[in-house]
Amino acid sequence: MKPTNLKVLYSRFLKRGTEKPSARRVTVDRDRARKLDRLQKHGVITTVDLLESLPRLSPDLKLFGIELVRLLNVYQAVPVLIQMMSGENVRLACADTLSRLKPARKVTQVFLEIGTRELASLCPNRSWLNAVILGLNVSDDRRAIELLVTIFERSDLPGWVRGDAADKLGCANFVNDRRTRLFRRCRQGALRGLNDDSIDVQFGSMYLIGALCSHGTQERRTNLQEFKSALPRLRQIAKNDQRLAPGYWWPMSAEAADVINCIAEGHWPDPDAGERWVGNTARGEWNRD
Repeated sequence: MKPTNLKVLYSRFLKRGTEKPSARRVTVDRDRARKLDRLQKHGVITTVDLLESLPRLSPDLKLFGIELVRLLNVYQAVPVLIQMMSGENVRLACADTLSRLKPARKVTQVFLEIGTRELASLCPNRSWLNAVILGLNVSDDRRAIELLVTIFERSDLPGWVRGDAADKLGCANFVNDRRTRLFRRCRQGALRGLNDDSIDVQFGSMYLIGALCSHGTQERRTNLQEFKSALPRLRQIAKNDQRLAPGYWWPMSAEAADVINCIAEGHWPDPDAGERWVGNTARGEWNRD
């Protein structure tokens, strides 16, 4: 691989943006510039240097190095990131970056193997499952979707793990086709999940129902009868559940109202719950125990 100066690459990355940077973006860019200087003092100047040094950097520079790999799309880092996932403190950062590198499809097999291993275990490792959910690219890989559906269906797993799986499934392209077995499994799992004990599963199930009703052509969105059985429960949540959604700034009631709109109209309302509650600074409890 031909060595490339990290500062030059980062400068090119900054020039891609066409909008005027916000105050927060200016702060982020300054922090990254300082860390680039720190890397240079450690002899990390090129992409080759970064890949060779990444596993040995200090914790904060290691996380920044992983971020740089993502920002600059250094696909050559894939083997290094896969190896580094053995360290729990950087596992999620590596998984997130691996999912974003292009072409991301080539790393799917790694996460499929990890997820299959953990689901076969008597005591699945939550950290690894979290990394699998984060790292899988679900745009068009049926094996990845199958694994996520299985995680979502597993009532023995923590609610937040299953809720995250439901959230990821809401982004998958398979929801365009109601004829598939995976669609039916998602629909059934989401309908059950509305009455789960876990707020994470309830919220993830609501989002997934909304996504299942909203994706696809207008012709495919016209027949939403299979979701109308969810309306009584959704109306109950919309009326009574004022808890903030897990990690978010809008209440469960607002999400339920959005999903009712998806069932009735075939699309998310505009503005949606997040936009209607954008001024709220409080956040729902983010339980990862």
